[in-house]
Amino acid sequence: MADPGSTRIGEAPKWHGERCGRGAKKAVTVQRYHFHCVGGGGDAVFDLAGQWVPRLRALGPQADRVACALMDEAPEMDWTDWLVDVHDARGRRVLVRAFRDVRSGK
Repeated sequence: MADPGSTRIGEAPKWHGERCGRGAKKAVTVQRYHFHCVGGGGDAVFDLAGQWVPRLRALGPQADRVACALMDEAPEMDWTDWLVDVHDARGRRVLVRAFRDVRSGK
C-alpha cells in the first residue's frame, strides 16, 4: 500500500519547500534553487544538487557568489558571455544574472 503522503507518477508534488518552525516572526518558505552557469559558446556548469534559499531577495546575492566562485577558480578564462541561470525546484527560470554585471557591481 502506498504512503498516503506520497506523490504518484504524473502528479504534481504536494510539497513545495520547508516552513520555519514555531517561534519565527513570520512563516518563511525555504525553497531549493539550482544555479546553473552557462557560457555563450555552449559551455555549462550545472548545479544538480541545488541550494536552499530562504527568500527570493536572497537569490541575487547567491547568484553573485556562485559566479564569483567560478570566476575565482579560473581567473584566466574569459567570462564575458557567461550567465547564472537560476531555476526553482520545478524547473522554472526565476533569475538570470550576467557574470559581467557581477564583476562590475551592478
